[in-house]
Amino acid sequence: MINSNIKISIIFPSYNGESLIYNCLKSVQNLDNLNEIELIIVDNNSSDSTIEIIKLFKKNYIILLEQNINLGFAKACNLAVSKARGEFIFITNQDVSFPEDFFTSLLNLYMRIKKDKEIIISPAIVFPGNYINYFGAKVHFLGFSYTPMMYQKITRVKQTFKTLKASGCSMFMKRSAFIEMNGFDSFFFMYHEDTDLSLRAIRNGFLIYSTNETLLHHQKIHMTINNFTYYNIEKNRYIVLYKNIKSIKALLPYFIISELMLLFQAILTRKIKLRLKIYRFLIQNYVLIKRLRYNKFNCESKRCKRRDLDRHLDPIILGRVLSNVKILRYFLRIINLIL
Repeated sequence: MINSNIKISIIFPSYNGESLIYNCLKSVQNLDNLNEIELIIVDNNSSDSTIEIIKLFKKNYIILLEQNINLGFAKACNLAVSKARGEFIFITNQDVSFPEDFFTSLLNLYMRIKKDKEIIISPAIVFPGNYINYFGAKVHFLGFSYTPMMYQKITRVKQTFKTLKASGCSMFMKRSAFIEMNGFDSFFFMYHEDTDLSLRAIRNGFLIYSTNETLLHHQKIHMTINNFTYYNIEKNRYIVLYKNIKSIKALLPYFIISELMLLFQAILTRKIKLRLKIYRFLIQNYVLIKRLRYNKFNCESKRCKRRDLDRHLDPIILGRVLSNVKILRYFLRIINLIL
């Protein structure tokens, strides 16, 4: 029987999550307003018992889309949104768990702070012990995003504030708004697709909020970075930056210094082959990445003209950085003379 009262579509990809997904599904099952919710899971060709665990919970509110290849996070989420029936979508991961009143609180908050502009709400994510995984984030001018208070104990004082980036593990918005922006850029297999979407959202006049009025619980005790994660995080941050910032040439001195440091770090940590693999990918795909920067999907809404690529974002992300570029250029010249 099809539920005609769906208001929220929870969306996440699954992949070899047998040790995590049971608790996630159990928490969904216990949500207060389950009659208004559907859960769409895109399984990216898991080889463990993930699918069997999902089928243990298989009810009329769960839609399982099994794939015979790994689509990655961005493409899997886009597929799920295309099948979603909810007015709102909540994009997350398989390794979280929800408090019972999570979506009741989230809907109330949305109605309270939504004004004339469309909004995205990204509730705080906490590790066990209420240590912060995500609670708002900044976007660095070198392309990565970060949570300033990560691993600190989250405050009990209720806060809701504007931020530059919504987490792909905790993203609540109107389904129509996600579609209007053409969803995640599937060129990002995984990592930084949420940063890219957030920057496009800001360019299109959206407001992004984070809050601790309701919390999403991460089952892991901390973040781990293996070689696969390192490769995708580093590769994708360059693409995010090139897609969304106009003043690339002005930032060249910063890049030179940071890349020298990263190369030195890669040698010390035995990641030099990965580093070179990243550079090779960027060079081989330069033409395609350049198209991503200027194509219409990078600025989809009618509210945003193609030539407005950086009018809004450069001042927000770069801040006073550009005023220091001349100083860095002189610094590099001195280094070149010495060397």
